[in-house]
Order: sequence, then C-alpha cells, then structure tokens
Amino acid sequence: MPKPVLYFIYTAMVSIGLVAMYTILNAGNPDSFMRPYVGDPALDVYVAMGSSFIVFVLGFFVFYSRDREGFRNLVDLNREKIRELRSGGVSDDTIADEILAAMGSIKGYRHNLARRKLIIALSEFQ
Repeated sequence: MPKPVLYFIYTAMVSIGLVAMYTILNAGNPDSFMRPYVGDPALDVYVAMGSSFIVFVLGFFVFYSRDREGFRNLVDLNREKIRELRSGGVSDDTIADEILAAMGSIKGYRHNLARRKLIIALSEFQ
C-alpha cells in the first residue's frame, strides 16, 4: 500500500478513535460535545460502537498491508537466489520451503501460514 494511503489511514484511525473514546466515556451525558451532531443521548452508544468498528476495520487493513509488505521484502532480499532456482526448474513451493528452512522455520501452524503467504508473494514476483 502506498505511504500516503497508509498515512491517511493512520490519521483516520486516530481521529475516529478519539471520537470512539470520547463517546464511550461520555455516553448519555446531556452536556456532551456530541449533542449538536447526535441529538439523542441514547444514540451515543451506537456512535461509540460504530466508530470502534471503523477503527477495527482500518487496523485490519494496516495489519494486512504490513504483513504483505514483509513477505515482499523477504522475496526482494532473496531475488537473485529465487531467479537462479527458478531458472533451474525449482517450483515456488520448494523455494518457499528453502527460504523458511534458512530462517529456522521447519514445521507447525506458523510455518504453514508463513509458507502459504510466501508462496503468494513468490507468485507475484517476476
């Protein structure tokens, strides 16, 4: 994800998060700063839930972007070896296993998850 988009998402997370915090701490307060925007104090809970959900979704996008970027960087660091192995007819599955073995990951749930993500990053690599 491009840096300006990430910065926009971070800014949106902070600003919407502040709204969520404020509405959670002042839910139902008749003197709240939210009264001009949300007239009924009973709606503060819904505003808090909605803004918290939006922050959660934005956080998921940031996590997903960082996760993919990490695997892309890993593939980029090993690009010469990957090209050499591909020219020798080695499959992406075997290349992923070799990279993970070099990192000390051999088996387990985390290994399988990293292997799948690495295979996806290798398929995008030219």
